[in-house]
Amino acid sequence: MDQVMYTDVCIVGGGPAGMILGLLLASQGVDVTVLEKSANFDRQYRGEIMHPRFVQMMEQIGLRTFLEQYPHLKLDEGGLYHKDKVLVPIRFSDLVPEFPYAFWMPQPILLNALYDKGKMYPSFHLQFHSSVKELLKEEGRIVGVKAETKEGEMLIHAKVTVGADGRFSLIRKLGQFEMEYEHYNHDVAWFTTQLPQGMPKQIQLVMTDSHFCLVLPKYPDSIQGGITFKKGEWKQIQDKGIAHFRKELAEASPAFKEFTDSLRDFKSFTILQAKTMFVREWAKDGCLLIGDAAHCASPAGGIGVSLSTATAIVAADVIYEGLQKGDLSLNQLGKVQDIRCEDVRTVHQLQLKQEAMQMSQSPFMKKIRPYLISMMSKMSIIKSVQKKVFVMSETLPINARFNLR
Repeated sequence: MDQVMYTDVCIVGGGPAGMILGLLLASQGVDVTVLEKSANFDRQYRGEIMHPRFVQMMEQIGLRTFLEQYPHLKLDEGGLYHKDKVLVPIRFSDLVPEFPYAFWMPQPILLNALYDKGKMYPSFHLQFHSSVKELLKEEGRIVGVKAETKEGEMLIHAKVTVGADGRFSLIRKLGQFEMEYEHYNHDVAWFTTQLPQGMPKQIQLVMTDSHFCLVLPKYPDSIQGGITFKKGEWKQIQDKGIAHFRKELAEASPAFKEFTDSLRDFKSFTILQAKTMFVREWAKDGCLLIGDAAHCASPAGGIGVSLSTATAIVAADVIYEGLQKGDLSLNQLGKVQDIRCEDVRTVHQLQLKQEAMQMSQSPFMKKIRPYLISMMSKMSIIKSVQKKVFVMSETLPINARFNLR
């Protein structure tokens, strides 16, 4: 016989968005159950850079000082490079003087920090080894999930079920949510190597003749490297052989020298699909999608965690209000999308424009691209774009009750 439990809010997915939503609600006495299918928080290449907009949000909800007690790097500058020349500098002090830095925190550290905070609230519950199998429905309304747990199958009844389970969201699939748009034009090959001695810790996007490379300082003394390429191109790269690829990486950045010197095959790379997606309606009666499940951003700019977190924070406010009113309908939960869609769409549009320029294989575009970008960097438009991506223009419209200090 299936076990049965009841909770106010069932959050499927223990990533940053799901954990922060759960924390905020539990801080107000809401009974929250977070289901995480993995055995722990160990994971690689999952949104580890948090831009100033994330820092701003953590300050607003009272988590910044708490999180900065945990191991992390502060990054205050970066730039877009062509070979060894800076085409577009990034100085966070110019964009947001009050919080002039991004910080890099490995996601296992971030999630365990949030879990530590969650343990302070009696109504916060996290279950590892919990995989959702189906949605529970009553009269067309979603009222919870059926999950496989360590203790066996469990029926979890909830006043609201939240899909925070990422770009490949099962809740999105089971709930038959429709996609408004989905763009998938390129992939990223990720790898990790040691930070060369004496090299400054800064965010770098490096333009080669054929690709764009990412050079991201990784706590404590490593580099997360990435190279972007057109969808389907990885097979062609492999067919050309490791020597050809090693040469391009070595020329892209001196940070990759030790890595390329030891590279003998393609086993060191992890491939991530760089999809941009937007669900038409994020809510149904009794159910809400947040984060990548609702609006997945491309890895370009490392903005995904910040977008997801903002939606989670707004969702906490909307869900809490709905619980107080006894209204968790599509109309109530849909307020999250009403508040968040403009910011998300703006970032998506900027990413797609960047992608079009970045991935163009036109010989003419390849030739003029560095000069065009360098010319644009001298115009105010570049700073405006950087602010839209890296900075929150205003505090999130939530009740002051959500303060985790």
